[in-house]
Amino acid sequence: MPKQNLSNYIKFFNQINDLEQKGLITSKQKHLLKVNLTTKEYQLNNLICAIYDEQDYQSAILQYLRTIEPQPKIRYQSSGENDSPIRQRRRGNSLSRVSQFNESKLIAQLDELNDQLMNLWQSDSQFYLNQEINEKLRKVGEFITKTATSTPSNSQKQVTNITDSNQVIENLSQLYKDMKQHFNDYLRCHLLLMDDKLSTEHLNNVLRAFMKNLVDADEISFIYNNEIYSSENGQFNEINLTDQQKLEIQSILEGNVIEISETYPEIASLFQTNKFKRNYLLKIQNSTCLFCFHSKVEHKIIIESFLSLCNEYQFFEEVNQLAQFLLETLKQARVQCFNPLQLSHMIQDIGIAFIRCSKYFFIHKSISILSERYKVCKDNTSFISMHPFVEFDFRDSLNLSIHICFDLNKKEDMNVYKQLNLSFNKYLKFIKQCYDRTTFYKFFVKSQDSLIFEFDKQGQITFVSQPITSKLAEEFNINFNPQFYNASYTSIFKNKSLIQHIENQLQDQNKWKLTDSNATYEVFMKMEEKYFKGFFVIFQQGWFRYNQKSLDANQWQKLRKSFLQQETRQYLDKLEQKHPQLKNSVVQMFKPKATQKQSQFKNFSPSFSPRHLDQRNSLQESESIRLIPKTKGINHFYPDMITETCIENIDNFEFNILPYSADWLEKQKVVFSILRRNNFIEDYKISEDALCSFLCALEYKYNKRGNQFHNYDHGVTVMQCTHAISLEIMKTQYAHLLSQFTKFALILSGLCHDVSHTGRTNIFEINSLSNLAIRYHDRSVLEQHHAATSIKLLCAPATNIIPNFTSSEFREFRKLFISNILYTDITEHFNLMKNFEARIKELNFGTEDDIKLMTGMIIHTSDFTGGAKPFKLSREWSTRVNMEFQEQYSLEGKFGYPQLPYMKDLDQLPIMAKSEVGFFKFIVRPLWSIMSKFAEDRLQQSVDNLEQTIVEWEKLMIN
Repeated sequence: MPKQNLSNYIKFFNQINDLEQKGLITSKQKHLLKVNLTTKEYQLNNLICAIYDEQDYQSAILQYLRTIEPQPKIRYQSSGENDSPIRQRRRGNSLSRVSQFNESKLIAQLDELNDQLMNLWQSDSQFYLNQEINEKLRKVGEFITKTATSTPSNSQKQVTNITDSNQVIENLSQLYKDMKQHFNDYLRCHLLLMDDKLSTEHLNNVLRAFMKNLVDADEISFIYNNEIYSSENGQFNEINLTDQQKLEIQSILEGNVIEISETYPEIASLFQTNKFKRNYLLKIQNSTCLFCFHSKVEHKIIIESFLSLCNEYQFFEEVNQLAQFLLETLKQARVQCFNPLQLSHMIQDIGIAFIRCSKYFFIHKSISILSERYKVCKDNTSFISMHPFVEFDFRDSLNLSIHICFDLNKKEDMNVYKQLNLSFNKYLKFIKQCYDRTTFYKFFVKSQDSLIFEFDKQGQITFVSQPITSKLAEEFNINFNPQFYNASYTSIFKNKSLIQHIENQLQDQNKWKLTDSNATYEVFMKMEEKYFKGFFVIFQQGWFRYNQKSLDANQWQKLRKSFLQQETRQYLDKLEQKHPQLKNSVVQMFKPKATQKQSQFKNFSPSFSPRHLDQRNSLQESESIRLIPKTKGINHFYPDMITETCIENIDNFEFNILPYSADWLEKQKVVFSILRRNNFIEDYKISEDALCSFLCALEYKYNKRGNQFHNYDHGVTVMQCTHAISLEIMKTQYAHLLSQFTKFALILSGLCHDVSHTGRTNIFEINSLSNLAIRYHDRSVLEQHHAATSIKLLCAPATNIIPNFTSSEFREFRKLFISNILYTDITEHFNLMKNFEARIKELNFGTEDDIKLMTGMIIHTSDFTGGAKPFKLSREWSTRVNMEFQEQYSLEGKFGYPQLPYMKDLDQLPIMAKSEVGFFKFIVRPLWSIMSKFAEDRLQQSVDNLEQTIVEWEKLMIN
């Protein structure tokens, strides 16, 4: 007999599935084919081992079915004299014969038959019955039914008991199968997230599928921060609660899930519960949010009414976690780009928690099934029975057990008991398998260097580790659509060589791993208890393709930097594909210089033509008019004028410099206070006279052009923010990375980072061929100018505040100081974030370069501290910087330089609001969010402020 292999096995299942979907075979015929395959029927075995193309294969299967299906039997009535007469069995004689049997012997024989059928039914291995056995079982069943209706009452009762117990057994077995199938399907939900073009609308559909599979909820609503959200329309709307509504909300107990009824008419009206059959309400813990799950109950699913068991079986924490996740996800989707991998990771965590809780639903349904035939009591303390009973312990942390009126001396009761025990233990094993799978999935979701596909034993997709970008699809010849849950590897992979590798792997089960040294993929078998369960295909990406040992440190760093820059470009391309409005927004200023689109400058080529020199001279003259003379601009002060004063919020993120704007001395007191609180003056023996001179000169250079935003107020604010972030990091695991020396360079560079700012952007300096652009060769023009101006002050005898540094200490300080200021170049924004995110995930984070990266992130984040204040204050800082943009736009028009479209009409509130929404949503909030996570969520209040700021700007954008 030809030998079947797993490749043919998978191919056969794919073909019969396809035939069923096309309507060419029935589910009964499909089952018959599976049975004959399992029993290794000779003709079918030959068929699946033969080689056919798809059409021939399916035709052969249909032909095989025609040969094996039974033909209808035709009964001919004989008319010949020699034919045997048809014998009639009279009912009377039959009954008289049966009555002569020993009744107890008949019962024993029926019990034996029942035991054999039960052993067959409860077998762990897949057992398929052939057509002949199925037909005989059907006839036996019909005969039992007929006998039960015609035998004396006592015998009828015995047969009925057996039939009833068999139905209970079947229901318990089916419960296990249905629950397992349901949550296996749920584990595929994450595939919906693996869409490279995942939109907000698509996200809502993913969350809807997620809720339906976990708790049978079709929609959700919630009230949070004077807004109400409904997933039906996906909108947040402002709401003013009435006193009666507030009273009803206050009456809801925390820590419980409540089914909304007539008791809460006002809440029911708010959430429009009349549209749904069931509505479950809860207050999210540690939040002001009132959350509601809605269920239409249009289609029956196995976990229907799962939430109604929450209080009885005490899994409120899991429901609360789910509600919290949905709330935070929808809030974040509103204010920033969402990360599919991050969502996938959280969905896996919440999903396994609910799969664990599903055992309570299994218990609840089991009790319901048993109660149809037996007396069952859950309240063990009050259980009293005159009949035999059994206590069944579910071995749970809640000490759940039930009493069942079983008589285990009766075989039918013993069989039911065995099936209950078997089904429950198998389901507990399934939960453990789900946990193991989820742990595996979470590990690979974290990996950005491998692309993992998992397939089940039928070759259908069950897991993908990351969204398939167009570049990945092209590179590895992949055709993946997240909407198709049951796609096979042959439809996903178009690489014939790869498919051949998979086929080879499946043909040899003993060879668990197949690698090709020239390929970028590996194939692994998935085995459980020596049974084939599927396989993985793993693609290697990025620098993991390279052998690190063969590269020296410099080569490795260059290679790593190259891949990070490539990742940044891919991220930005993807961002603009999803949000086309960003192509003409302020976000363009933050793109790496190499990726900025220069189409708007294609007709502009600065040169030293006489006309351009005239323009340049004219611009310099107009800029010089802005300068404030030193005699009027320098505010001299002395150490004895700096008295100890209490400065409000000096150590936290609520600090506000604006009340001190008109009082230059108070601002200098803020600087002195920060330096003293960090012991810099004492530790580095700083002369207070030199410090006063340094700060006088610094303030003048900041304010000499009268900039609305880039002035001394901004410098002091950034200094204070670096101080506040440093204090928070000193409470984390990274405290050892912030030495006193590093902190001093960081906080002082925060103060100096924009000194002598022109009030223009680097693009303007380059296009106008300014002296600074010429001096610094168009590279980080202003940032190099700020660093050089500061170092000059520190080198001048009168303003040198660090004369006690040794030569090596000064050089090290200067290196850190300049590095920090250069990181404030906004064109380094995305590279900085990507590099920082990548490094903090690595085990060896903490090198000298990492410390520079960390302080660069701190000062870059602090540069946007104005926006991270509460909205009223944040709006003031936004207004100031937009005034500088407006002035630059006018100058660009006046002198014929390219005008940046996102600087136009910023005096109009809706246009300015639209610009600010993009700025905060795609630039500032992600930056602060990364910094907050690094600081162990200690900057969360600032992140919350930014989210509220985005919401407020969106309102102004619409009005």
